[in-house]
Amino acid sequence: MLKKVALSIAGSDSSSGAGVQADLKSFAFLGIHGVTALTCITSQNTAQVKKIHKLPLELIESQIDVLFDDFEITAVKTGMLFDDEIIQMVSKKIEEYNFKPVVDPVMVATSGDVLSQRNLAESFKKHLFSKTLILTANIPEASILSGFEIKTINDVKKTCKKLHSFGLNSILIKGGHLDTNDAIDVLYDGKKFFNFSLPKIPNKKAHGSGCSLSALITGYLAHGESPVEAVRKAKYIVWSMINDGYQPGKGADVLNHNCKKILLFNISKNNVDIWVELKDAVEQLFLLLPIRFVPEVGMNFTYALENAKSFDDICAIDGRIIKTQKTVKVFGDINFGVSKHVASIVLAVMSFDKNKRSVLNIRYSKDNLIMCKKAGLSIGFFDREHEPKTTISTMEWGTKQAINNLGYVPDIIYDKGGIGKEPMIRILGNNPKDVLFKLKSILKIKKK
Repeated sequence: MLKKVALSIAGSDSSSGAGVQADLKSFAFLGIHGVTALTCITSQNTAQVKKIHKLPLELIESQIDVLFDDFEITAVKTGMLFDDEIIQMVSKKIEEYNFKPVVDPVMVATSGDVLSQRNLAESFKKHLFSKTLILTANIPEASILSGFEIKTINDVKKTCKKLHSFGLNSILIKGGHLDTNDAIDVLYDGKKFFNFSLPKIPNKKAHGSGCSLSALITGYLAHGESPVEAVRKAKYIVWSMINDGYQPGKGADVLNHNCKKILLFNISKNNVDIWVELKDAVEQLFLLLPIRFVPEVGMNFTYALENAKSFDDICAIDGRIIKTQKTVKVFGDINFGVSKHVASIVLAVMSFDKNKRSVLNIRYSKDNLIMCKKAGLSIGFFDREHEPKTTISTMEWGTKQAINNLGYVPDIIYDKGGIGKEPMIRILGNNPKDVLFKLKSILKIKKK
């Protein structure tokens, strides 16, 4: 089966954080075969752009021609076009090959260095806007292109309308530069506004985020998604890649295009912090968890929203953490409403103490229980043999039974199992960090 093919007409970033390098990584993330037509070669790293070398116009044109001659290109994006000559040539190729690109009007690098010549905005408006499918501009770019100062969401919407009057089909203005807690991106299709909002990630410069976002939008369009869905999904993926980003050099951080845990598209911005805390805790868990602590039925790790009332308010692993002969692995995404077993424990605990919102189950053994006691953790117990036949949820009943017997919510609740039921130890905490702290205190006992 042939893969979808997407073309990036853009500059090269020698640091591989942005430019065609970021585009290719973004295409590959979506299973797209990416091809490129280089416009410029830059000498840059994560801190600065030192030199820009514009490629000969005939060479840029030749790259586009040979690619369309060989491939069935499904979607196209443009990045760094640099000057009027390149924009005019690209505009001519758009007409020749009858495609409408996603246009990322690259003008300034994350470092602040200029990536275009003067009067590029006028050239965009004159030659490219009427042939563009979606313009993806950040606040400074949108301000230059429209001539408007942008400080609020209302300014963003006015700018969208202004840019649409220049002949654009759809405009996406990215809100990372706005003075808001959330990064609110606004898409305008000439009739309706669509807002895409996720919390800003502190202390991240995210070199290459604009290139990656436009490339992911292009990739989703190649897969047949609508512009609105393409933007929405790309937003969540880029957010996850930024959140999981790293600093390979002395300058800005870059996106992690190999990010394994992507924020699921159904998670609202109000629930993102819970998802992130649990994701980070699961990653830390793998660094310290001995295989012998994993039950035969596997583990789950949960974290509830404040005032959680139902399973839909509980974040957990949609699957299990299991053991193999040599290692521990997680199967399933982190999501809300995917756990009933451990989530029942969280809800039962919260009916006594609303601050206790996280639970992790570990393997029961006499040695493990002794370690819990030596770590100074308070312990509760329930006996499955005393469970009423009318009980709907064993975990809810057992948890409440253990707490009622003690008169308070302990750090640990365990049971010794029953017929066909594995015994289990559960660690209770205010949040995933608290649970991990208690697990670490248990593990320290073994080392002594």
